[in-house]
Amino acid sequence: MKEQYLKNAEQFVEEACENLNLFGLFDENEGWANCHAHDNADAEAVYLFWSSEKLAQKLQNAEWANYKVTPIHLGVFLDSWLDGMQAQKVFAGVNWNEELYGLEIEAMVLKNSLVEKSQELAKDETETVH
Repeated sequence: MKEQYLKNAEQFVEEACENLNLFGLFDENEGWANCHAHDNADAEAVYLFWSSEKLAQKLQNAEWANYKVTPIHLGVFLDSWLDGMQAQKVFAGVNWNEELYGLEIEAMVLKNSLVEKSQELAKDETETVH
């Protein structure tokens, strides 16, 4: 299963960087969908994000039925979310499945992966243009 979770995380990074958006579930009264960490005792919570609206919709189950799939621009996520999550010991759960399983990633590790992939895509675009 860990191998599938790793593939899901890689898919998240790839698609979020290509589309410049990611998705969360948001409720005006409850905030962003999150849960307890499975694997990291030092994590205060795990905030959940998906690389597509379709994947996020799968988690609009009984617990999060009133939550709306909400896009987050990648730039805003990088600039305004991840540093705060790191400071609060909140991990990111990316492209988790319907059973609420997937990798729990430290915010700075995710930020580094997203920045690295964005730079790689920008470099590829520049090379394609020349």
